[in-house]
Amino acid sequence: MKLTLEQILGFWLFALATVLATHPAMAADDNPVFIVKQTTRSVNDVVTAVKAFAKQKKWVYLGDFKVKKGQVVLVKFCVRAAGKKAWKAGLKVSAFLPCGNMGVYKKDGKTEISLLNPDYMTRLYPNPNLKEAVAILAPMYKEMMQAITK
Repeated sequence: MKLTLEQILGFWLFALATVLATHPAMAADDNPVFIVKQTTRSVNDVVTAVKAFAKQKKWVYLGDFKVKKGQVVLVKFCVRAAGKKAWKAGLKVSAFLPCGNMGVYKKDGKTEISLLNPDYMTRLYPNPNLKEAVAILAPMYKEMMQAITK
């Protein structure tokens, strides 16, 4: 059976979320695994806003993919500056490069955005280079989430 990119990404994100959600260190309220925001914007408007934000910031926009019969749009983007720091931790970190993993979907009449907190990398693989990558990403992700939920 040949898998599509959408199926592979969907499986990878599901597996990562499962591991993160069940890891005891991930349950801490002071540093959640997911950054979740709601907006009145449509799912398509949010995805378009993420794409525009990434382009403006010169991030690498890897794409967006509808999954779960179109109920969820997965959005993937990478920040070069954070990547430069992360690569110093070794090529093995390519399995969870500091790329944004976002889900956009409808919940209770609003659009909800779930963004994987980049801190998951340092929790799974403590490394000073990854810590530097997270320090770059955290304020950028906060700025993006504020911009796309307006």
